[in-house]
Amino acid sequence: MMSVHDTCHPCYPVHVFSQRIIPEEILLEVIRAGSCAPYPYPEPVHHTHLRKFFVFRTGTSVCETLEQILKRAIETSCDELISFFGWRAYTPEGPGSYIQLLKNFETTGIPSFRSAPWIIIITEERRFPPVEQESLAFVVSHLWMAAVTRGLGVHLLPGISYLSRRSEFFTLVNLPPGKYAVTGVAVGYPHESLEEKENAPDPYLDVSWL
Repeated sequence: MMSVHDTCHPCYPVHVFSQRIIPEEILLEVIRAGSCAPYPYPEPVHHTHLRKFFVFRTGTSVCETLEQILKRAIETSCDELISFFGWRAYTPEGPGSYIQLLKNFETTGIPSFRSAPWIIIITEERRFPPVEQESLAFVVSHLWMAAVTRGLGVHLLPGISYLSRRSEFFTLVNLPPGKYAVTGVAVGYPHESLEEKENAPDPYLDVSWL
């Protein structure tokens, strides 16, 4: 019988990737699993063009352009946080640590764009009711599980949702600006140095049966 440890531990995020090449057919299988995620709308959705997937190979000029756009989006959002919170940003209750994390990305770049072989960006058209973020969460969870079953590692890209506010991103992917929510993941084989710990503790579950 499969334990909680067996089902959950392999789904932990992977931040260090191998240089092994992912066969294109496997990557397409993973993306197809994400595309099959349900839409959380109250009525059936038959429009097949709400979701779009954009696959970037790291190290290419187009992926470098994507990273620069993301860095500018993060910089703008960081400035907005500081302006909104003022001196309270760096109080214990404020987002000071998050702001510092964003500032690190501004200066050093996004580590995923150097460690992962592939970046997958997912967009979903905004409609009513506005549940596109929940819908994209379904997509990522389906994609993530499909990747894990094929021996791949995945992690979410920091600040990726900020791309939804950058018209230059939509120009890059040839979509009209302002109409889509955005998320994205880094994908690749886990680095060979990462070995599953056989005796790792089961994840803590906080469950109330009512």
